[in-house]
Amino acid sequence: MAAWGLMGLIAICCNLLVGYGHQKWKAGSRLFFVLPLVIAVSFTLIADIDAPRHGIIRVAPQNLQSLQQSLRPG
Repeated sequence: MAAWGLMGLIAICCNLLVGYGHQKWKAGSRLFFVLPLVIAVSFTLIADIDAPRHGIIRVAPQNLQSLQQSLRPG
């Protein structure tokens, strides 16, 4: 829960910084969307890793499976 709160605080601060810096940027600047895009992609990946069974990224716990096999008697 603390990690989600920290990510929310980071998102709010990034939005404030982008809004404050928007006054100095040109109207047609494509770089205006880079920071929100990077933040959105990183939050999506973090949320996907947080829910390993329901996300796009699926990682098999190979080290735990090999440990389970080595602990079996026989």
